[in-house]
Amino acid sequence: MSREKRVRMKYFSQNYFDQLKDVVLQYTFNNYDYCYLRAMHEKNAREGTETIIAGSSHAMNGLVNENLSGGCINFSISSQDIYYDFCHIKKAVKEGRQKIKRCIINIGYYMLYQDLSYSKMMSYLIPSVYFPLFGDTHHYRIEKEYDMWGKITADKSMYSGELIKKLCEEWSEGFFLEEPSFYGSMKTRENSNIYGLRKIIWNTLTEAEKEEAAIERTRDHNRLKQHEQSRMENGELIREMTAYLHARDIKPIFVIFPFTAWYNRYIDGAYKADIFELLDGLSVPVEFLDMNDYEGVFCDADFLDTDHLNKQGALKATAFLNEYLNMLMQE
Repeated sequence: MSREKRVRMKYFSQNYFDQLKDVVLQYTFNNYDYCYLRAMHEKNAREGTETIIAGSSHAMNGLVNENLSGGCINFSISSQDIYYDFCHIKKAVKEGRQKIKRCIINIGYYMLYQDLSYSKMMSYLIPSVYFPLFGDTHHYRIEKEYDMWGKITADKSMYSGELIKKLCEEWSEGFFLEEPSFYGSMKTRENSNIYGLRKIIWNTLTEAEKEEAAIERTRDHNRLKQHEQSRMENGELIREMTAYLHARDIKPIFVIFPFTAWYNRYIDGAYKADIFELLDGLSVPVEFLDMNDYEGVFCDADFLDTDHLNKQGALKATAFLNEYLNMLMQE
């Protein structure tokens, strides 16, 4: 058999295309957070929006993006801190196709004390997500460059490295531009809850189990209060962020999404007072909405776990936020 015919048979085969499909799925799933955020910045550059959102998993889980009035682009993933919220905001403002009018900043009770670059568990997000996006490691020191292609298994005799890279980047970007939100056909809220493989449904737990889970969860969050240096830096970041937005005629709207009654019982009450004092003392006007102030709107059936909403709860929170935004526009 001639070499020409062997090559033709290699490329014109089901196996060739099946493996290509497998490669792009591997790349996207293994680099899901990065691919999602990269695509959202591309969407902002191509289409733009009047409303951007930055925050952590509470904003990622708390909204059904396509249901927010006027649309939005949501730059939120799990464990994102205030420093990288601001990085997203600056990039979005600089590159946006449209004039951004409002910026929703998700701020969980403990987040003024959180710094991802000092985290032992979640700092891997810096080399794998934020450094590739922004070229910025904050206080984190990268000792070894992260390899986005390292976990991908592909027959290198069949595909060139450049082909794989180009195809993976284009497919993942297109995939997320078609998806309405972080969650969709590849990843669901239910498969991403903090209970991991146990797949526990919050509303099926007994009252004693809920209390135990809330005590454990809030213990971790309350521990962050010892990081006074991070609190000082985050306070300065909030002041800088709000001044930056105000100078560009963009309304800053700080939002705390709802938590279960159990979580609210055990989270340190001083956190909220600290947030309110900081926002109230800013030199520019901001809006502040804490959905936990409204009793009777959310119930246990709206949650995946102690402090993250399921789809039903996210629909409620999105409707609630729509009412709040409409009220602001009428003022």
